[in-house]
Amino acid sequence: MAVRKHLTSYEVEHKKYIGRKLKSRRLQLGLTQTKVGKLVGVTFQQVQKYEKGANGVSALKLKQLAEFFKLRTDVIIDPNFITIHKGLREEKIQLVEIDTEASCQ
Repeated sequence: MAVRKHLTSYEVEHKKYIGRKLKSRRLQLGLTQTKVGKLVGVTFQQVQKYEKGANGVSALKLKQLAEFFKLRTDVIIDPNFITIHKGLREEKIQLVEIDTEASCQ
């Protein structure tokens, strides 16, 4: 049985953000979920889940979708989210370093 990871609120919001970007571009191009799904090798239901943010998009599928939609992946992935996430990660690293230094003294 697979272990389910609990997502942070940032991760949940990011999946939804990507989904909105994908849906918006698909509609701009006048495409159906079925057409997009066939072009990247998933079902229309999977495209639906990507667009709702129910399922995350793998790196490979994100690359395929970006190429198909003629977008750069960084346009689909909000650069501000990456900065926020990176900042949180850096804060955690700094806290670990502080804890490590304190325990060594």
